[in-house]
Amino acid sequence: MDNQDIQNQLNEQQIALTKIYKSVEQTRKIIKWSGIISLAMFVVPAIILVFALPKILNVYSEGSVLSGSIKNIENINTTSLSDSLKNLKDLGF
Repeated sequence: MDNQDIQNQLNEQQIALTKIYKSVEQTRKIIKWSGIISLAMFVVPAIILVFALPKILNVYSEGSVLSGSIKNIENINTTSLSDSLKNLKDLGF
């Protein structure tokens, strides 16, 4: 091998190393952003939960909306079945 062949091989290797370096840098950036996005998908909901959890627990400790509606229904003046039938008869049904 003469000096020119060695120089050509070194140039080819330098071109190949440059391509490999660009590919590795692109892969590194993709992995870095994948990690950042994965972390954000965990941290953001956790932060929201920290602020929402006290409100959720407050709703459960006060009772549900349905139980509040049932309490209001219990306060309504109810009549017996016979009174209701009499009222319907008086109305012509």
